[in-house]
Amino acid sequence: MIPAFMLRQLYEKNSLKNMVDENGNKIGFSFSLLNRLGTGTIEGGFSLVVDGEEALPEKITIEKSGVFSRADEFAKSSVRFTVGDRITFFIEKPGGLQPGVHKIVVKAMTREYGKIEFDFSDNVS
Repeated sequence: MIPAFMLRQLYEKNSLKNMVDENGNKIGFSFSLLNRLGTGTIEGGFSLVVDGEEALPEKITIEKSGVFSRADEFAKSSVRFTVGDRITFFIEKPGGLQPGVHKIVVKAMTREYGKIEFDFSDNVS
């Protein structure tokens, strides 16, 4: 298992942002992971815990290399995550995140390294 302090480097600092619709309403939030560590293959999907609450898969959309997938679709296939790849997560949450620091836990199963788990905290203004 890769230590969490190393995996935390995947989080792209300052990428945690609220998403707004065309009327300026906060409809959720997003963040990105940028692979600076090594190639891995995500198998069986992942889970996200935001401020202690698990994000429902049907509320998560993932973008990798311009391709958008719902989390449940993403979980059905192996996804290669090579050095330099960016994965952006979009989480539907009416009202978005409140201003302040938020903690997100990312858990996934990889072919090469087994279960990985790490957390990061970032500020939303």
